[in-house]
Amino acid sequence: MAGLWRKLPPLMADNFGFIEVINQTEGMGIIDDCSEYRTTRERKRRTQHSDIRVVHTEMNSEDVIRGTEAKVLKTFENYQSIYNPQFVLLSAGPCSAMIGTDLEQAAEKIEQASTIRTAAVKLSGQGKYDTGISETLLALVKLLEKAEKMEDGCINILGATNLDWQENNTEKIREWIEQEGSHVIANLGGKENTSNIEKAAKASMNLVVSVSGISAAKYLEKEYGTPYMIWAPFGKTCAEKMFSALHKKEILNIQKEHQNSSCADKNKRKEKVLIIGEQVMSNAIRETLHEDYGYFNIQVCTFYMFEKSIACSGDRRIRSEEDAEKLLRENEYQIIIADPLLRKLSTSSNCIWIDLPHKAFALYGEVQKLPSLLGENLNKWMEKQWKAAGCDLN
Repeated sequence: MAGLWRKLPPLMADNFGFIEVINQTEGMGIIDDCSEYRTTRERKRRTQHSDIRVVHTEMNSEDVIRGTEAKVLKTFENYQSIYNPQFVLLSAGPCSAMIGTDLEQAAEKIEQASTIRTAAVKLSGQGKYDTGISETLLALVKLLEKAEKMEDGCINILGATNLDWQENNTEKIREWIEQEGSHVIANLGGKENTSNIEKAAKASMNLVVSVSGISAAKYLEKEYGTPYMIWAPFGKTCAEKMFSALHKKEILNIQKEHQNSSCADKNKRKEKVLIIGEQVMSNAIRETLHEDYGYFNIQVCTFYMFEKSIACSGDRRIRSEEDAEKLLRENEYQIIIADPLLRKLSTSSNCIWIDLPHKAFALYGEVQKLPSLLGENLNKWMEKQWKAAGCDLN
């Protein structure tokens, strides 16, 4: 019963990550399943906006016996004229994954009949949202990228999605980075044109800003030799380090940066801090607390994908709600930075809780808006949060 969710909503499934990526493109997505994958917010958007670019096959009990390939093809025919897609990606849902529908074969038939580039994404509807983003971004670059000559000063941004960063951050990162002297070819995960994704191999560096972007970065490195750096530009010092590295064509390593931190020369804060969230963003928050404010006893944990190469001592993945309760119960944290829903799991009345809304964590209901945290905006936001909690960050 360790995987049972009693106090929290179940974590978003991989199909939600698939939907998030496709909605930011000029493509079309088809999920082979019996019902829509929609949060409460997405159901409202279905009637209010036209930027939903993913449909489902509406498979039924008879299809479990007969197979669903014909329905996948029919669904494409029904919606092709509505979306006029530049490409098509197919995903299984739990039912079609269980019966083993051959979506790769369906993708071949769609491409042969329409000449629209089509591929299947390796999802089952039972993984988590970040796996969905990761596999969809990987399928996207495999399907669309073309061999190009590398150009100095050009980068791709990998993994800046609304589910992790929210719109205020994903919409601004391209312009913000270009103002600092780098040219962004493709923002994979954010709003992007197909023509830019096709040119992704021109980049001389891939900037991976969430764990979900690592698989696509590794593929581009293997195919074209493009180096990648895993770093999020949240916080004054973090952003300065990132831009310096990009200009010098260097690659930052969060583990080395943490070990070599100048925090040792400052008055160290004794408070024990826990950050729960997407790992790359959480690392940036930790480094900002460490470098700019003198905190040194900081642990990063996540319910989602956990990348060991960017983990520091004590960091780990949270496997379940029960695991999270045990973590909070057995450690005396003075400060916790996490989604407000996780307050339900904490029994401590002495710690300072800083709300870090995570859109992917709230399957139902509305989510608090997360302001822009790019660069020194994170510092300003944290100083405001600490002040509201009745304490001094400086």
